[in-house]
Amino acid sequence: MNKPGSIFLAVGSLLMSGTISSAHQHQAGDAQHQGNAPDSAREHCNQTEASISAVFAPFSSDVSVRFDENFFYVESTGFPDHPMMIGITAWQQQVPIPQPYSGSNAWRIPRKPIPAANPLSAKSHFFRGAIALAANGVPIFNPIKNDGRTNTFLAGELDEFGGHSGRADDYHYHIAPIHLQEAVGQNLPVAYALDGYPIYGFDEPDGSPAADLDSLNGHHTPTHGYHYHATKSYPYLNGGFYGEVTERDGQVDPQPRARGPRPATRPLRGAHITAYEGLAENRYLLTYRLKRADHLVRYTFHPDRSAEFEFVAPDGSSTIETYDGKSRRNGGGGNQGDRRNGSSRERSPRRAESQTGAREPWLKAHLTEIDHDENGLLSAAELAAEIDRTFTGYDRNEDGNLVSAEYRKGQKVRSPLAGFVVQHATDIDQNSDEIITRAEFESNVMRMFERLDADDDGTITPDEFQTQSGRTKPTRS
Repeated sequence: MNKPGSIFLAVGSLLMSGTISSAHQHQAGDAQHQGNAPDSAREHCNQTEASISAVFAPFSSDVSVRFDENFFYVESTGFPDHPMMIGITAWQQQVPIPQPYSGSNAWRIPRKPIPAANPLSAKSHFFRGAIALAANGVPIFNPIKNDGRTNTFLAGELDEFGGHSGRADDYHYHIAPIHLQEAVGQNLPVAYALDGYPIYGFDEPDGSPAADLDSLNGHHTPTHGYHYHATKSYPYLNGGFYGEVTERDGQVDPQPRARGPRPATRPLRGAHITAYEGLAENRYLLTYRLKRADHLVRYTFHPDRSAEFEFVAPDGSSTIETYDGKSRRNGGGGNQGDRRNGSSRERSPRRAESQTGAREPWLKAHLTEIDHDENGLLSAAELAAEIDRTFTGYDRNEDGNLVSAEYRKGQKVRSPLAGFVVQHATDIDQNSDEIITRAEFESNVMRMFERLDADDDGTITPDEFQTQSGRTKPTRS
């Protein structure tokens, strides 16, 4: 991994030089714009292919852009050319792994953004998924994490560039990537919000200070129309969406799906990441300090999405975890023992019987209930929405866990997956602790999807339902 020189800005220092809002101030309602926008701001903003391509051009070795009449599509691995993870003091044990943001799983952004009749604020919406895309192809999430309360920057969850890895081992930022301005230049945006409006640095393209920003961190100027700005205090970037977007299950829809090789991991309290480096192609080393001793995580990631993790303790002893990229095993890091031969508890769910006597995949049997747009296809986004609806419906105390009383005796949930939870609770509870986490639920259900999605394009077609019925794709151990 190349380490840029002066581009390696200390994001924390830059942001701390401004006034940081406290976390409890972030719970205001939807955005109320200050004053009336000029008439020109209410018109469609048609951005040219050349102007958009120029933003991503400095990263063309890793990022590509294509266009149609209404959208531009950005393909990348979400893997930036700068050191990652260093400086994080609140770590979930995730590491950066390249993501398949390409083809039908590319980022889709409007090239003709339209002002929304009722703009939505990120203070009360969009706690899941990305809200913007950086010029280097790295997604940017809401600064407030998915619990709707925690400011990731203030909580110590971000590295020196304002990023960290999520539950799918997907690297993303949570604040504006102002370090990219050295590469793209003062006159170009460092990112695009997913409503299509650009995000510039702290100043205007001509170098003058940005002034009179609205509640979404944006404003209209005669030369550049409506656009957002980075700021040194919350919301740090676009504080919601001035333009039209579709919100579904707490995130902008559609957007690409990140794919990790292992289930989500848990926080490792007291850990401080001190170093991260690339050892060779697809091989990386992360060092963290815990209880005054250094621990190492060496991992290798393969194109078929299989991976090996080696956890090295201070005394030199190590444990190894392997993941085949399809049938995901129990996750976790640190010094928690070798799970290579442990029971994964990832048994296939029971399937309905077809009229011919063959066993029918559960997803095929319930396709009409999950196929929200009724096009005969099942997309990963549709299934993810059903997962979220079911889990949120049962999780009445919003603690991110399900216990037996919630899904057996609690509120009824209208979803085919509601009965699935009750019938397969033992299988879903991978570590047999009598608690079903969101990660366990997602892993179990999405594994069914991955087995049927033969070409890994994020959509199951009727042909795939037919050819995969009664069998599963081979896995790599």
